[in-house]
Amino acid sequence: MKHKICFLALLSLFFRAAAQELNIKNYTENITAGGVSIGQKVPDVLITGISNLRVGGKLVKTARLSDFRGKLLILDFWATWCAPCRMMVPVMDSLQRSFGDRMVFLPVTYEKPSAVAPVLAALQQIRPFNLPEVTGDVALHRLFPHRSLPHYVWIDANGIVRAITEFGEVNQRNITAMLSGNAPLAEKKDLRIPFDPEKPLFIAGNGGSGSGVIYHSVLSGYVPGLPAALRISEYAPGKPQSFSVRNVPFTWLCRLAYSEGGRWFPEARLKLLSKDSAQMTSKLVGQAYNAWQAEGHGYCYELVVPAGVGDKAFAMIQADLRRMFPQWQVGVEAVRTPCLALVRTDTSDRLKTKGGPVVTDINAFSCHLQNAHLEQLMMRLQTLYLQKSTLPVIDQTGYSGRVDVQFSGKLTDITSLNQQLAAYGLAFVQREAVVDMLVIRDAAIANHSPANLIP
Repeated sequence: MKHKICFLALLSLFFRAAAQELNIKNYTENITAGGVSIGQKVPDVLITGISNLRVGGKLVKTARLSDFRGKLLILDFWATWCAPCRMMVPVMDSLQRSFGDRMVFLPVTYEKPSAVAPVLAALQQIRPFNLPEVTGDVALHRLFPHRSLPHYVWIDANGIVRAITEFGEVNQRNITAMLSGNAPLAEKKDLRIPFDPEKPLFIAGNGGSGSGVIYHSVLSGYVPGLPAALRISEYAPGKPQSFSVRNVPFTWLCRLAYSEGGRWFPEARLKLLSKDSAQMTSKLVGQAYNAWQAEGHGYCYELVVPAGVGDKAFAMIQADLRRMFPQWQVGVEAVRTPCLALVRTDTSDRLKTKGGPVVTDINAFSCHLQNAHLEQLMMRLQTLYLQKSTLPVIDQTGYSGRVDVQFSGKLTDITSLNQQLAAYGLAFVQREAVVDMLVIRDAAIANHSPANLIP
């Protein structure tokens, strides 16, 4: 039995495994405090890798921070994989047009131009914009270290850092206030606690003798600075296997418990039949979401099982849920409900592969499957690009063979998807179907079955 790491697409969080051993310390570190702080003057560093920026009326490829004196400069640290970053592009463009020469947005990424160009081109197709860009940056990242994206640094006309914020603070009102010299914005603090995900959670300071653990099951509340994730370690013969979630609400504990066989339950396949559903999940984001979790709604859990016991792990996690949360009953039930179903629109087979190497290259703006299965596309849509769909996303094509499919389009938009899939005799349609749903009930009413549940 093999398992792969699954990350929290819902939160648009990304997690990198460290190649080296971490020096575990028992304190939480504020990463942003290690750079230029609010109230300090920025060093006049040279910025390279610039495109689409005019200084003194001329297009430049390099500039110094002093070139922006006399204007409000907002550095936008972003990356192509960051959904909120992409969402902010048209917002920044509108604000830039509104304020004109009084301020400058300067998007900055560590990524190379070759990685950035196709994403910017795709965004231009959706809504044209005119912003400068800094790619392959090192200098500005050194001045303003951070962990989460997007990350905004506000530098006033005199070169003084006035604010470090999340994207929610970037709006017309706050920019107007900043230009007037009065904008007490909420400070963004990127916390980090040294952590090695390859070792048992909380045991021996998460390092050292933790390698000797044979079995454990651990539950805690929210831990500030610990990266949020759902993780199942790769199966390796003769070695323990771990199953964990970190800094997540109760619904994500349930997702872990019932994810056997790669099964996944996005929001549309989650049914909360409880008077306390507000205790299980929240629509808050950013630091407000972290604060909600810290109030008693966030959890960390890990199960480590000995070699050869991995196939029983999900039943163990389900048993832990029953013991630790007796007020709720959790299970998978067949429910008849409206769905967003991928179907074949005719009998002509335009999907069958012509062979060749297996290719599964899928991102937010394109799909390339060669000698692969439709399941690969469906998995990405269900867990990432259509994860916010209010209807369960299912495959009703009945097509089990390998396929060749290649198109460009916005994978988060059904209309765009259908326009591209039409060439292959495929379409997403709304229809009623019976699907497995993750159902959470109050234990006191566990024997009450809603009318639309299949007996």
